[in-house]
Amino acid sequence: MTKYKNLSVAVPWSLSHYIPLNGFHPLYRALFDHRPENITINAWDNIELSQVLHGDNELRVKLLKAVSVQHKMLRSKISSSLAAKYIEGYFPPNIALTSLLPGDIEFHHTAPFPSLTRPFVFHCESFAPIFFPFSHQGKGKMLSHEKLRSHYRRILGDPLCLGIFSHVPETLQDISHFFNSPAIDAKLHPSRIGLGGQSLPKEIPEKRGLVSTPRFLFVNSANQNPVNFFHCGGHVVLRFWQKLMASGRQGKLYLRCARPSDELLSKHGVDVAFLHREECNSVIWIQDYLTNQELNALMTDAHFFLLPSASLHSVSTMQAMALGTVPVIFDTVGTSLYVKNDHNGIVLEGVFSTNCMKNPATGVLIDNYHRNRALDDSLVRQLTQRITELLVEPDVFDELRQNALADARSQFSGSSFSNEFWATVQTLFTEHAGRESRSKPKSSAAIAGLEHCTVDQNDWARIFESVQQPVTRIFSGNGRVTELGGAFIHTIGSSVVRRHNWSALAEYYKNGPRLTYAKSIKELEGRYMSRSGDACIESRFRMVIDWTSRLLSPFPRLHRVAARILKVTRKRGKPLDKWVRSELQLDVQLVKQDASGFNVIRYFDKYYAIPQHQGEFLKEKADNGDYSICFVGNSVKEVLRQIAEHDVQTQEEGRKQNQNNASAELIEEGIHGFNIIRFLDCFYAIPQSEGAFEYDRFLAGGYSRIYTQQSVADIKAAITRHNA
Repeated sequence: MTKYKNLSVAVPWSLSHYIPLNGFHPLYRALFDHRPENITINAWDNIELSQVLHGDNELRVKLLKAVSVQHKMLRSKISSSLAAKYIEGYFPPNIALTSLLPGDIEFHHTAPFPSLTRPFVFHCESFAPIFFPFSHQGKGKMLSHEKLRSHYRRILGDPLCLGIFSHVPETLQDISHFFNSPAIDAKLHPSRIGLGGQSLPKEIPEKRGLVSTPRFLFVNSANQNPVNFFHCGGHVVLRFWQKLMASGRQGKLYLRCARPSDELLSKHGVDVAFLHREECNSVIWIQDYLTNQELNALMTDAHFFLLPSASLHSVSTMQAMALGTVPVIFDTVGTSLYVKNDHNGIVLEGVFSTNCMKNPATGVLIDNYHRNRALDDSLVRQLTQRITELLVEPDVFDELRQNALADARSQFSGSSFSNEFWATVQTLFTEHAGRESRSKPKSSAAIAGLEHCTVDQNDWARIFESVQQPVTRIFSGNGRVTELGGAFIHTIGSSVVRRHNWSALAEYYKNGPRLTYAKSIKELEGRYMSRSGDACIESRFRMVIDWTSRLLSPFPRLHRVAARILKVTRKRGKPLDKWVRSELQLDVQLVKQDASGFNVIRYFDKYYAIPQHQGEFLKEKADNGDYSICFVGNSVKEVLRQIAEHDVQTQEEGRKQNQNNASAELIEEGIHGFNIIRFLDCFYAIPQSEGAFEYDRFLAGGYSRIYTQQSVADIKAAITRHNA
């Protein structure tokens, strides 16, 4: 790969408007796992961002002001009848956070939501989702296509849009036909696609038991929407299974998805009585979310991967092929990129001709997912026939399996995908910078305190391995813990959180619910447990204080006055004092033990680090400076960074002390005009005419010539070699 200058890329995929787009979509994991050394990727870490916002009132005020500025800017730049709804789907706090995210260039996927303050590139798999929230895949129509064309032409035709990528040729063709714009056509780039190296196991075992006990796996979409069960052909799979069992064969069918109701299953032709008999016998439902590692294990064990879906599922198909599991899919748009019928899998026919058609008004291919009994019957017959043939010809199955493995290695290389994509992006950015004065990033001025709120470069696996749609992990009746995007989030109460209320800024922007983010359920320290009695009263009182604080946060002076009143009230010993002090005692948490000799403690929304050997944490001691050293910050990461800087400073001071205590020893004089000196563990040679050896003078480059080596023999050889 050609060596390029460093490029910093902003990916705002952890913001709430990316939830419907599946955030850190596994389709793009290879671009992170195999990114070149010169590429740095930046994304907001919602855990860190939430902690900082809770603890820093001044930062919140500045950020809310930036929200207002960016909101007005974007409205003026894409003013149209669709702009209001577009911005509503974008969400004003996300507009500001996208602009503030560090990076030379933005990278968006599925639907374009750029800040329009700096260059951006866009990658998509399918055409219809580009226009989210105005258009959805499988609806069979595109409303107000002229308004959509005008609105999105401004975005994709903007000079700041440097490239539009897709691995599906039909998608690029539809973009070209729909916009009919030479400027946009010039930005279209076909791309490879591939799997990230960290998403697959290192060894793929042989498949066993094909003839006696074949194993089949059906996987629904990641968000486990029961409606998607039927779009993904789940009812076809269950009807096929009934026919296979009726033939006297044995086997197992695993369905990793939410189970639809009997009523819905019956409406789609499934024999519910048969299903009840087979459940927990030959039919196994796995309704809980599986990690990528767990799904790999399940898929590795299966002989056939059944995903006869009406839409393309690239990652699941590539994953099955890479694990040697024979894919069985429908002939939808894009499937030919992966599966060749009777070569590396099975393709069931009839879906494309039934569901897909050219829209006469736009010239693009649209799909219409709808129930077609004749098609369902045909698909069940095809599936039953094709599987039955393979079960009696294990050699043919093994050939399909080997071809799938070989094609996955040769065609879906994650490193090749990453190298080609990033090289193209780097070229586009370099060319843009060379011809446009606008190439310099125009994103909002950085806000102090946000610079360390991004995901660590070695932490991408945590994000990609997590769910990209909110999944409830614990519900206690009085609180809920939800997993989303690598975080576990506690919310108070039983109401369902709306999409944009998952934003770390929502509680300050429009009085959204208070969110507590953590990397694990354990770190939440039981906040989700129901409370009663005095503790419940104290908790509610604290909620009132928090609500008042958030309400007054845009008005710093008024906020300070209210804080003084609360402080005076506490000093006078009123019942309020007892409640608040009790709550203060409850809200102290040991977050990290022995971090380079320090304990890290959370005290409400602040984080403290004190020496481990100096006992328990007391707020009064920290305020009075009674600890030998104490660090304070608005987040765990900030405090750990202070500890790391302290370690570096301590080591540097120790090194300087050793240097001060050490003395230079003259070893030999007059070697070709040089003196040889030993200082600490190194030997130095300096011109004899330039006086005594001083280490600080050496560091400052104060000698005309100097040699350094680890032994006398080596330094003599160096002197002789250059001066003989």
